Amino acid sequence: MSLRKNIGLAVSAGMLLAVPLSAKVVDKTVAMVNGEAIMFSDYDKLSAPVMEQYKMATPPADQTPAKEKELKGKLLDQMIDDKVMKQEAEKQKIRVSKRDIEEGMKQVRSRFASEAEFQAELKKEDISLPQFEKRIEEQLMVMKLVEQEVKAKAAPPQDEDVRKLFEQIQAKAEGKELGIDQKQEEELAQLSKVFSRVSSEQVRARHILIQVDKNAPMNTKSAALTKIKKIQKELKGGADFADLAKKYSEDPGSKQRGGDLGYFTKGDMVPEFEKAAFTLNVGQVSEPVLTDFGYHLIRVEERKASKKLTYEEVENDLKQYLFQRSAQTRYEGWLKDLRAKATIKINQLD
Repeated sequence: MSLRKNIGLAVSAGMLLAVPLSAKVVDKTVAMVNGEAIMFSDYDKLSAPVMEQYKMATPPADQTPAKEKELKGKLLDQMIDDKVMKQEAEKQKIRVSKRDIEEGMKQVRSRFASEAEFQAELKKEDISLPQFEKRIEEQLMVMKLVEQEVKAKAAPPQDEDVRKLFEQIQAKAEGKELGIDQKQEEELAQLSKVFSRVSSEQVRARHILIQVDKNAPMNTKSAALTKIKKIQKELKGGADFADLAKKYSEDPGSKQRGGDLGYFTKGDMVPEFEKAAFTLNVGQVSEPVLTDFGYHLIRVEERKASKKLTYEEVENDLKQYLFQRSAQTRYEGWLKDLRAKATIKINQLD
């Protein structure tokens, strides 16, 4: 659960054990890449949870067969890209150390509450530990290949390009006409929003949440309110806010951090929560606040006043941004060339 309003749909075929698994299906070949098959069972493991998330995040009126087909096609394209890059890594005899593989395994295991849960996931996926280790090795090989062929060869930005971008962002924020194409306008609009967010007033707060539906029956809401008022009484008696958050809070995302939500700015949180947080002084605890998530007690830990960003403050970030943009362009061209050289046959998905 998140109090933050923005919800994104992130899709990546190359993440380590990044998606849960669907039920077993009758297998068939959905694509051939240089004579190597991509099986429907593997495709289904990637696409099923992504399609489920798409249907949850997209209003029913916007869900069309054409859009679903387009998304499924993009997912298969990602799998083909992964296959082409894996084959290129093998062709170039890219190697990764045992230590790197072990570290990759460790990172994946850390996503599970226990070793038993991790083993259960392997069983669910019907994959042995050596097979899973091989998968990690192949993904690390591809990462190393991309580092070698793309990032290592991307040119760092020139100082004048960094300065120009900074001035364009400022001009965009001031509503000036820049005489650039739509793609550049959209890019600058996004960067301007980031600048605005970083330079706006920010608050770092903790909260304790007792979950209850905002439209729940009165007796249910009363029970939740009584519960949070008891916690409030403990706070007034001198109890530590973070300790009580760990003990009582029903927000799994912040509970173990003592309710710490980190820094946020106006527009990040739901309105009722935001209004209370930006009204409090540092160290002050709110009265119970009702939002769509339930009742909250909010304590402000720190505040950062709004400020005007200088070039020196953002220079390194802008350099990194321009480098990543250059690397992305190089990556897309490199991958396009790899696909052009490959023999790819795609079968009907449905």
